[in-house]
Amino acid sequence: MDHSSIKVRNIDFQFTHDVGYYWNPRNEQWGNLVNFVTMIAPAFERYFIKATRQAMPLIKNARVKHEADLFCLQEAQHSRQHLAHLGVLIKQYPGLEETHKQVMASYDAIFKNQTLEFHLSYAATIELCFGPIARFVIEHRDVLFKGGDQRIASFMLWHFIEEFEHRNCAIDIYNDVVGSHWYRLKTAPAVVRHILAVEKITRDGFNRHVPASALGTAPADVDAMFKDIALQSQLGLLYDLLCTLLPYHKPDNIKQPVWVTQWFADEAAGKDMTLYYS
Repeated sequence: MDHSSIKVRNIDFQFTHDVGYYWNPRNEQWGNLVNFVTMIAPAFERYFIKATRQAMPLIKNARVKHEADLFCLQEAQHSRQHLAHLGVLIKQYPGLEETHKQVMASYDAIFKNQTLEFHLSYAATIELCFGPIARFVIEHRDVLFKGGDQRIASFMLWHFIEEFEHRNCAIDIYNDVVGSHWYRLKTAPAVVRHILAVEKITRDGFNRHVPASALGTAPADVDAMFKDIALQSQLGLLYDLLCTLLPYHKPDNIKQPVWVTQWFADEAAGKDMTLYYS
C-alpha cells in the first residue's frame, strides 16, 4: 500500500427529512444494521481520536505519526456525517437522543477508566476488522445497497472505502507505542464485552423508541441480510476476521477491489460522490 495515498475528504452528504429509518426496502436487515452503526460510530470514532491524540507524543516513527494525524482527520469526517444521519433519525424518533447519550457515555467511561495501552489495543483490534469487512461490503454492494436510498448508500460506501484506505493506521500506532501482540490478545475479550454492551444499549434504544409496527428492530438477521451472498464468501469473511488476531497478519494483504480504484479516480476527477452509488 502507498501510505501517502491516505486522503482526508470533506464530502458533504445531504441527509434531509425524507431519509427514512427504513431506507433500504430490498434488504431491510442490512438497512437496520447501518442505522445501528450510525448510532454507535460517532462514539467509538471519537474514542479512537482521543486515544490517538493522547498517544501522538509517544509515536517514534515519523511516517506512523503522520498517518496517525490523517487517521484522526478521516475519522472526524466519518463521525460528522454519521451525526448528520443520526440527527435525521432523532427527528423522526426523538427518544433515540437518550440512546445516543448512553452510547457516548459508555465510551467516555472506558476512556476514563482504562489505560492508553488498552485504548490503542481496542482501536487496533476493531480497525483491523474493518479492512476485511470493508472489502466484503464493497464486493457485495449491490446485494446490500441496491434499491436503497442513494445518499445513505453513497455515504456508507465512502466510509468503508476510507476504512479500507487507512486499514494499517491503528495497528501501526499500537505496534509503535505498545508493541505487544500478547497484550492485544489478552485485552480482546474485554473489547468484545464492551462492544456487546454498547450493542445492547443501542438495540434496547431502537426497540424502545422506533415503532414496532414498522418493521421490527431486533438485531439484524444475518441469514436474511446475506441470503444472496454465497456461503463461501461469508466463510471467507469470517476467516479473514479471525486472521486479524494472528501476529503475522498484514492489512496490506487485503486486496483492493477494482471498484475502489474506480471510486478514487472518480473522486479525484471531481465527480459528485454524495450520489455516487445508485
